[in-house]
Amino acid sequence: MTQKAINYGIVLYQLGISQDMVEEIKALVNGCPELEDALASPVVEHIEKRKIIDRVFGRYGSRNLVNFMKTLCDNDGFDMIHDIFDEYEKYAREQQDILSATLYYVTPPTDKQKAGIENFLMKEYGSKAVQLSMVEKKELIGGFVIRTGDREYDRSILGRYKSLRQKLVMR
Repeated sequence: MTQKAINYGIVLYQLGISQDMVEEIKALVNGCPELEDALASPVVEHIEKRKIIDRVFGRYGSRNLVNFMKTLCDNDGFDMIHDIFDEYEKYAREQQDILSATLYYVTPPTDKQKAGIENFLMKEYGSKAVQLSMVEKKELIGGFVIRTGDREYDRSILGRYKSLRQKLVMR
């Protein structure tokens, strides 16, 4: 992720473009690779890109969105559009005080366990809500690992094995 993509993502959020509109645009770009190719291509003239943007994004009724897309193309940045969408979503969660975390597990947690993990994270980080992504990871043998930002809570059998092995090697 480049700083340029991060900055564009933040600007997109600050322009007041709704998350629903960003999701629609994301689906449009993902569903039409020709559109992405044309707007990212250095061969296509900027004036042609601006015409495409007016036709495609003008129907959303947001002048800010159209101008943002034109600026992005004028600065040859449309090839970063997916990173920009990711940064927009990340920044939106931060602004809404929603913590993003990933739970790696061997067996899926029950609803009660999942709620307990979310409550723990909300208290630990002082956030209003938690967006918890769930990833199955059989190599943990048992237990789970929670990763958020640069912190990791390892309560897995594999993690305990590695910790014990490290302690024994250090002796």
